[in-house]
Amino acid sequence: MRAVLKRRPGPGAELSEVPDPRPGAGEALLKLVAAGICGTDLHIFDWNPWASARVLPPRVMGHEMAGLVMAIGEGVDHLAVGEMVGVETHVICGSCPQCLRGDFQVCQNTRILGVDLDGAFAEQVVVPARNCRPAPSGLDPSVIAFQEPMGNAVHAASQGSLGDRVVVVTGCGPIGLAAVGIARAEGARRVVAVDRVGARLKIAEEMGADQVVDTTGVVDLAAKLRSACQGTADVVLEMSGHPALIQASLEAMTPGGWVSLLGLGDGPTPLDLSTLVVMRGITLFGVTGRRQFETWESTSAYLSSGRVDVRPILTDRVSITDFERAVELARAGAVGKVVLYPPEGEWA
Repeated sequence: MRAVLKRRPGPGAELSEVPDPRPGAGEALLKLVAAGICGTDLHIFDWNPWASARVLPPRVMGHEMAGLVMAIGEGVDHLAVGEMVGVETHVICGSCPQCLRGDFQVCQNTRILGVDLDGAFAEQVVVPARNCRPAPSGLDPSVIAFQEPMGNAVHAASQGSLGDRVVVVTGCGPIGLAAVGIARAEGARRVVAVDRVGARLKIAEEMGADQVVDTTGVVDLAAKLRSACQGTADVVLEMSGHPALIQASLEAMTPGGWVSLLGLGDGPTPLDLSTLVVMRGITLFGVTGRRQFETWESTSAYLSSGRVDVRPILTDRVSITDFERAVELARAGAVGKVVLYPPEGEWA
């Protein structure tokens, strides 16, 4: 079969022939229907320091996917052949202390599809059946695939109440844009979206932001945020990882507020914790992945009910055979989510 393969260390990837996968006990064989490109895929394609330290080529890339169940292995009883599924991409060990207490999202031995295991950018992929979540009927495959990154936003937004709160979302990549929609759906009094890319801020408005903040050229970010909030922020959903935005967000918060930190920066973020956090009673939550599988259920409910419509985020559809163009679109940053599809009539 064909797959997008990171064949060797260094920049780039290629569409290559690889062996057909076969499901073993507890596994499912899926046919790719749609797959999203995310920042992790760009890091692997570019071969940045994180990727070179983590990924061992050859590796089939990709992890956000919607797939049709083609076959199931022994012991799988919750899936049916022909069923459409989304895929939780964190494969957990089930035996570390975190797993034993049900905190699967922080499993000490997590392996990630497309990073530590062969992933989704392929005609077919084998995954643990446990990780396959039957999709709500009627959802477009691109929306089904988007459940994986949207789950990060749902997890981040679930650390406290958003209702009647002033919510600031910093960083309007696809996850941040989903967070804007979630805050709107949860009855936030005011939603402020922050980014430096005009195209993303326009999508944030479509997702329900009351006010957008373009950080380009802004000297006093905290003052800009307070103005946009018409006072102070109660909640910050931090998706950028940018030290200046984190600092400004904390300065613009009301005492007793809370922050979900999901964005990953390129280096350390120095903060005066005593002044900004401790003495003002601010609660910080470090958020990773999705709670398995409470977050999936919440995400599916948002989408199937129509409370959150993510279609404005899904801006570009590209054939997987034109993977490098999809990478360039995603890298440019002036888009929402780039979704890969099998080429019409070419893949069985």
